[in-house]
Amino acid sequence: MTKIKVAVTAAILAAALGVTSAPSGAQPLVGSSPIVGRWQTERTCQGLVVALEQVGLSPLAPVVVGDYFPDQSPQDLAAKQDLCKGAKPQIHAHFFTSDGRFGSIDQYGQQVDDGNYQVSGSTLTINGAPFQFTIQGETLMLTPLLTPAIKQEALADPLNFHLADYMVAVAYGGHPWKRVPCGEWC
Repeated sequence: MTKIKVAVTAAILAAALGVTSAPSGAQPLVGSSPIVGRWQTERTCQGLVVALEQVGLSPLAPVVVGDYFPDQSPQDLAAKQDLCKGAKPQIHAHFFTSDGRFGSIDQYGQQVDDGNYQVSGSTLTINGAPFQFTIQGETLMLTPLLTPAIKQEALADPLNFHLADYMVAVAYGGHPWKRVPCGEWC
C-alpha cells in the first residue's frame, strides 16, 4: 500500500463514516510522553490474518496482506487456497514525534504512512482512526477501536481498501511493538 493511498483513503473513509480527528479534549503529545519514539515488530502474513479473525473481519484478509504480495491483486489473493503461502516475515515500525506526527516504516526502511496522532487517556487517534493503547516498559500494544459502522462498510465490499483494513494493519492487534532507537524518524 502506498503512503499516499493509505493517508488519503483513511482521511476520506474517516470523514465519510463520521470519525472525528480525535476524541473531544485530545491533545497532541509533546515532550517526553511515553508514546513518542519508534516502535517496531516483526509482522507475518498469518499474524495479520489472525488479527482480522479476532475482530470478525476475516474476509478483508486479501486486501490487508497485500504488502506481502505486491504483484497480486486482492482478487488474485482471494482465489489462493493458502493465502499466506510464500509470505516472509517483515519488520515494520511506527514512529510518533513530540509534535504529533505519525509514520510507518516498511521492511526496506521506507516511510509508507504518515499523518498525525493525538492522545486522550488510553485512546490514540491516528489519522482519524481510534486505537486503545497501553505501554508497559518498552512494549506498546495497540487495539483498533472498530465501530459497527466501520466494520459493516468494510464487510460490504471486502476486496477494496477501507478504514477497517488500515486500522487492523496499523494495530497488528495482539502483537507487541518494541521500542527501538528513533534514528532519523523522531
